[in-house]
Amino acid sequence: MSPFTIPTESSYIEAKGIRFAYRKFGQETGIPLVFFIHFRGTMENWDPNMIGALAESRPIILFDNTGVGETSEKTPSTIAEMAKDGATFIKALDLKQVDVLGFSIGGMVVQELALQDPDLVRCIIIAGSAPEAGVNPDPVIFERMKRHGGNVNDALDDFMFFFYRSTETSKAAGMESLQRILNQKQFESSDQVQAAQLKALAKWAQPNTDHNYDWLQNIPHPVLVTNGIEDVMVPTKNSYILAEHLPNAQLIIYPDSGHGHLFQYPELFAQHVNLFLDSK
Repeated sequence: MSPFTIPTESSYIEAKGIRFAYRKFGQETGIPLVFFIHFRGTMENWDPNMIGALAESRPIILFDNTGVGETSEKTPSTIAEMAKDGATFIKALDLKQVDVLGFSIGGMVVQELALQDPDLVRCIIIAGSAPEAGVNPDPVIFERMKRHGGNVNDALDDFMFFFYRSTETSKAAGMESLQRILNQKQFESSDQVQAAQLKALAKWAQPNTDHNYDWLQNIPHPVLVTNGIEDVMVPTKNSYILAEHLPNAQLIIYPDSGHGHLFQYPELFAQHVNLFLDSK
């Protein structure tokens, strides 16, 4: 497919005192697919090749949640509040039902969104994410996430380390994806966003006393769970847990890839998402 460019001009809508920035494009009809981005990311952090392949089949809505990128106010420090704000944005657009795709922390937010507002959500894609009280990464990983940012070279090293495997093929695909993303980047997240999201992640990761995931039975929606074979940021075992305990879930694990599997295989991932959504 020819290279795709994500539209650069944002629209804005205000709801409950928050001025949300978003970009809507793709097909005019059908159930919109709303995207929830990863840690510290803005709506410009999606791989355009993946987005373009999905936009051929359905309406696409990218947005910055509260305090992120172009959206006003401060980022909340719990996953539940992030999900509540996401629902506020969707309802402000007068949408009765949407499909949602959440990557990393976004995958946690869409789980909570489905619990809070089950009728608002039709289908769910959870990429590189974890259930509440899931399997945590090595403590060294979380410490590196706290330092994530810094100068350009450090940020590049962090991105490649967190998102891709150390193999030459994974790193090469990762660099290609990163270049596509950098070509469209205008806005960055603030230190406040990073601090709030880290606090939300830490709370989400706390073990529950029952050591079970029975609460996932309360998400009956069709769910596609995806990850790479070796995710060091959100361990791949979490994807197996989600697939096992969500009552209507499918699981795809991508070879020679990690957290950023959906960017390493953008067209293939889009094909799988389209197939999943079109079958519902």
